[in-house]
Amino acid sequence: MSLPRREGSLARHDVPDLLHRLHLDRWTGMVTVVCGGVARSITVIEGHLAFANSSNPDDRLGILLVRRGRISLRQLAAAVAAVEPPKRLGTVLVEQGALLPRQLVQAVNEHSAEIIYGAIRRIESWSRVERAVGGLEALYCRAEDYERIIGHMELSFERLSLLTSLHGERDVQSICDESTLSDFEVFRTLWAFRVLGIVVRASAPGANELDDEGLDTVFGSA
Repeated sequence: MSLPRREGSLARHDVPDLLHRLHLDRWTGMVTVVCGGVARSITVIEGHLAFANSSNPDDRLGILLVRRGRISLRQLAAAVAAVEPPKRLGTVLVEQGALLPRQLVQAVNEHSAEIIYGAIRRIESWSRVERAVGGLEALYCRAEDYERIIGHMELSFERLSLLTSLHGERDVQSICDESTLSDFEVFRTLWAFRVLGIVVRASAPGANELDDEGLDTVFGSA
């Protein structure tokens, strides 16, 4: 049975806000966003970001593996030449011995996180970042399963230190004061971490979460 396809505008809310709401609702499905000719699809299973894909060649799994030294350019070229539908690149890399099955699973998880995390890190609009985080008084803490998620990511020392400093609930002001990152980077990092489920926004005066009306604006009414 095919499910109804929903479409709408993201004029009122940012994609990370939408993803956060889907996480709270334990929603399952696929979100596809097209911007500047680049399509990014995110598969969500019971509110968790399970898989992401992008039409941008620089976002592809093979390029990520080369950038991180997991495979060589020669191995990538050989695998690309051998790919035939319905086989995917990752499957071919395992068949050719370039990756172990467990390494492929880890790479797919890294790839999904990188697409989402990288998209937020490229946002330069302060108003969007501030609104998403909730201001200096917003309170954040680590998610219960944060270690599972960051195990699939490569974080800089500064961003990892920000995460390890979250003992219990802390306001954004104190996080900024302690971090060696700029205040803007702290905000942007917290936003990315929240979307990926690494941190949780505990509470904040005047919190601006995506409401039901906003969700219907994006997807249309059920």
